[in-house]
Amino acid sequence: MGYKTNIASNLANQVIRLVIGALTGIIVARVLGPRGQGYAAYIILVFTLIGDYGHFGLNNAVIYFQKRSSYPPGRVFSVNLTALGLGFLVIAAVAIGLRFAKLALASYSWPYIAGGLLFVASDLVLTNHQAWFVGDERITASNRLQIQAFLVKSAAILALWLAKALTPATFFAAVVFGVAVSALLLHSRVGRKYRPLLDFGLLKREYSYGLIIWLSAAFCFLLYRVDQFMIRRILGVSELGVYSVSVSLAELMFLIPLSINSALLGRLYNTPERTASRKVLAQTFKLSLYICVALALAGIPLCLLIPLLYGASYSGAVACTVVLLAGTAFASLAIVSAQYYFTINRPVLHLIGSLAALLLNVALNLLLIPALGILGAALASAASYLVFGLYYLGLLLWREKFSASELLALRPADIRELWRKK
Repeated sequence: MGYKTNIASNLANQVIRLVIGALTGIIVARVLGPRGQGYAAYIILVFTLIGDYGHFGLNNAVIYFQKRSSYPPGRVFSVNLTALGLGFLVIAAVAIGLRFAKLALASYSWPYIAGGLLFVASDLVLTNHQAWFVGDERITASNRLQIQAFLVKSAAILALWLAKALTPATFFAAVVFGVAVSALLLHSRVGRKYRPLLDFGLLKREYSYGLIIWLSAAFCFLLYRVDQFMIRRILGVSELGVYSVSVSLAELMFLIPLSINSALLGRLYNTPERTASRKVLAQTFKLSLYICVALALAGIPLCLLIPLLYGASYSGAVACTVVLLAGTAFASLAIVSAQYYFTINRPVLHLIGSLAALLLNVALNLLLIPALGILGAALASAASYLVFGLYYLGLLLWREKFSASELLALRPADIRELWRKK
C-alpha cells in the first residue's frame, strides 16, 4: 500500500477509536466513579507495562531483521515466537509468585491476575505481529483487523452497561478480551507459518539491536505514565481516577503521530536513498506539528465540557487536561522523529532523550504533586513533554543539519508531495 493510503487508514482507525472510545469512556467513568475508575485503570496500567515491554526488545528488532538482515523472514518469525512463549512462562511464574507472597497487586483477586496474564500473552503476540505488518507496509490490513477487535470490545462494554453489570472487574475483562481478539485476528492474517525453533545466535543479534529501542520505549511509556503511579501512591486511587480521564483526553492528541508512525517507519525502511528519506521525514514532521498545535488550540475550550459529560466529580480534570494538551503537542514531535533514528541504526539518541525527559518528569512530580495535587502532576508532565520535543528539534537542526525552513515552514507543495507518494 502507498504512504498516503497507510496514513489515511491509520487516521480513520484512530478517529473510529476516538469517537467510540470517548462514548464508552464516558459511560465507564460515570458508572464506576473516580474510585472504581482508578482501581481498574491501575491494573490495566500494570499489565500494559508488562505486556508492552516483557519482550525485552525482541519485538523492537522485528522490522530491522525482516528488512535488513540476511536471515530468512520465516526463521526470524518462528524463533521470535518461540522466545516470546518461553519469556511469557517466566513472566507468569514471577507474577504468580509475587501475588502469592502479597508483594504486588495484593488488593486484586486471582481472577484479575489470570486476566492480566492473558492480556500480557496477547499483547506480546500483538506487538510482534504488528511489526510484521508494518515491515510489509500492510498497515491497512492490520488496521482493519484491529478495528474489528476494538468494536467487539466496545460492544461488550455497552452490553455490560445495558445489563447493569458494568463493574471494575467486568470492564477489565472486556479490555482483556479485546486485546486477545486483536492478537488472534492478526495471527490469522500475518502470512507467516510458525514452527517451534530456537536460534541463539539470531536472538543474540536481535536483542543487542532491540534492547536500546526497548529501553527507550520503556522510558517513553514511563514518561507518559509515571505521574499516574506517583498519584496513586501519594494521593490515592480516587485522585488517580480523576487524573486518568485527563490523560485519556489529552492523549487523543497522539491520534496524529500514531496515525503517521507506522506508515512513516515502513516507508523509511523501504526508502534506501538517504536524501529521499530525509525529505519524507521533514515534510511529515512539520505537517504533524501544525496539525497537533491546531488540535490543542481547538481542544482547550472543549475541556470545560468535562464536568457535564463525565460528572461533577471529575471537575478537577479540567485544568489538568488543558495543561496536558499543551504538552502532548510537543511530545508528538518526538514520537514522529524517533522513527528516523531507528531506520538509520542510531536508537541510542532516542534512549538519551527519553531517559532525560523521564528523569525530569519524576523530579518535577516529586516536587509538584504534594504542593498542587493532580494539577502539579499535569504541569510536571507537560514540562517534560516540552523538553522532549525540543530535544528532537535540536537533534534534527544541529546533528542532522536540517534547516529551520525544512522543519518549520509548511508549504502547499509539501502537502501535495506527501499526498502523491505511493
